[in-house]
Amino acid sequence: MDRPLFGPLIYWLNVNPLVVRRMGAGHVYADPAYLTGERLRGKLAVVRADGARFASVRFVAGRLDPLANREEFLECARRAIAPILVIYGSGTPARSLVEIEALAALPRIRSVRLPRGRLSVHEEFADMTVEAITPFLRETFQPIAMA
Repeated sequence: MDRPLFGPLIYWLNVNPLVVRRMGAGHVYADPAYLTGERLRGKLAVVRADGARFASVRFVAGRLDPLANREEFLECARRAIAPILVIYGSGTPARSLVEIEALAALPRIRSVRLPRGRLSVHEEFADMTVEAITPFLRETFQPIAMA
């Protein structure tokens, strides 16, 4: 993907509207018709931005992760001082679900499985996401009393 002519061509073939909609319907959104119109134009603007192919390819290949494997990631989560809430949808793809459930199984990690949603549950089901976050924030972060 880094080669000047070949990289942009291959990337362009993978981020045309048909492929982006298909990927969205396949594992990102629960509603196959969610990514249309203005939403699709917004996603296409992101993937077509200057240099987007470099981050996109590295994300898909796992090259953006600073940790080498799941155990290193889980160890960081075990050591976390801040409270952690994991929110995921019931339609989360199997490979991602395995990772999410490993994180959610740790002590002191709270998790909420929403009745709908895949990888972009926060985008597609923002209201349900807020409903899951609000009690966590209220319990975790008490307001500071002003004197």
